[in-house]
Amino acid sequence: MTDSTVDTGRNHPKRLLSVWLLPLPFLVHLLVGFFDKERTFFDRWIESELGVIENLTVLVLIPATVFFLITAKRYWSNRSRFVALWFVGAALVCVGFGGEEASWGQHWFGWESPSYFEENNRQGETNFHNFDIQLGRTVKAILTLGILIGGLIVPLTLASANEEGKSSFLRNIVGTRACVPAAFWVIFVRLIERFKTWFDLEWIILAGTNG
Repeated sequence: MTDSTVDTGRNHPKRLLSVWLLPLPFLVHLLVGFFDKERTFFDRWIESELGVIENLTVLVLIPATVFFLITAKRYWSNRSRFVALWFVGAALVCVGFGGEEASWGQHWFGWESPSYFEENNRQGETNFHNFDIQLGRTVKAILTLGILIGGLIVPLTLASANEEGKSSFLRNIVGTRACVPAAFWVIFVRLIERFKTWFDLEWIILAGTNG
């Protein structure tokens, strides 16, 4: 992506089609939870602190951090300093998100939580988002809102304007329409989580998504 040319995603129909495979992990999650009635495999390998969901989240955020920093460097070289700082901030968000998910390595290396975290963290982990359940929910709400606006609404509303080749800060920082499927599935899954909480639904296979 450059300041003068923005790819709307129309030139890559095969790539755009492939990203609709994004619900596959969600479907696997549901199927494993459905067939593993005793939840022995599900609890240990899917939703535990060392399970697939937690670790894949971190593994996705690592390359995202690198890509954001590379993008920031390119914009800095082109003297688009404000845009560059935006991407540095995005990289720091990924580092914080990934670090919190992995409790900053505690679940991998098995150290004991300091006494302050033992006493104040709801799960006794070395992270901050479990200090207050409302804090965790607020962070999730902010991230969801950001994905809704930056990954779904703005790419769709700016699609025709982008084709004119005009440059702006907003067009440089938001994704193209190729981001729309990912944003859609994030909102879809988040709505399922919220409906489960709001209506106190007993969906056992989604038990770990509550919060």
